Amino acid sequence: MASRGVTLTPYANYSTGQTVRQSLLPFPQYSSSINPAQAPLGKTWYDALQLNVTQRLSYGLAFNFNYTAGKALDLMSSPDIFNRQLGKDLGNDTPQQVRMTAEYQVPRLRDSGIRWLSNPVVSYILGDWGIGWYFQYQSAPLLARPGNQGTQPVSQWLGRGPGPAQYVEGQPLYSTNWVDYDGNVRTDELDVNCHCFDPTKTIVLNPAAWSNIPNGQWGAQQTAIRQFRGIRQPQENINVSRNFRIKERVVLHIRAEFQNAFNRTRLPQPAIGNFTATPTKFATGSNAGLYSGGFGTVLPTSGTGGARAGTLIARLTF
Repeated sequence: MASRGVTLTPYANYSTGQTVRQSLLPFPQYSSSINPAQAPLGKTWYDALQLNVTQRLSYGLAFNFNYTAGKALDLMSSPDIFNRQLGKDLGNDTPQQVRMTAEYQVPRLRDSGIRWLSNPVVSYILGDWGIGWYFQYQSAPLLARPGNQGTQPVSQWLGRGPGPAQYVEGQPLYSTNWVDYDGNVRTDELDVNCHCFDPTKTIVLNPAAWSNIPNGQWGAQQTAIRQFRGIRQPQENINVSRNFRIKERVVLHIRAEFQNAFNRTRLPQPAIGNFTATPTKFATGSNAGLYSGGFGTVLPTSGTGGARAGTLIARLTF
């Protein structure tokens, strides 16, 4: 400080060997950040339209359909302590969500009144079966803005800011140079949920859509972009069951449960990071030729988890 002509210190006995930036902090005696515990500073907003349809057990069928269109915002922190409203942003925002659950139990066929179904053997074979399912389809998760790559951002002087990379108006957020499954190079903007592109040969995000914040300035854009989203991952679970009535009070229940019943491929979300970095590829090993890193790439190292899985359950009730 003294070497720069600053002789006024924040308090007596303050070390003059500290930097000018340290003396400007709210609590210059501490070199690390001070984070209040359980401070009542956060705010949240949630607005939604919700539709719910329920059909309770009738003729062996129970059904529920739920649709939600909503918007979630929160204000938990801010890049500028003197302009806290800059921190108001999309939280766990899911614009569209559909959920369907149902269960069907084959009714007692002996009481059906149909002659051939009332036959004891036929009734035993076809009766006491059950099927259930849970389907959920919703908007893809938000993708964060890439980080600012400026060489001397304002944060070096103030200890905060300047914010993430800035969106370039008019530029598509997703790639306009991608390869479909037929090997054709396409120039229209990619839909990351079209199931039509080769993730091993495609950079799915457009780095030209982003720019760095000029040195010494704050970013004009601080919040997430609502339409900048990743890859949807639907949930589709099914179970099939059967009750075997051994005696009047003894029942053996067998159920097979399947997660991701249709075995959909669940790609990892695109890499964000540094939008100016050149994507890299594996040179050797089982992943040779696949992307190993870089903005907008789908990395194979995390795999395509969530493959179809099944569980067999047996329960004896007496």
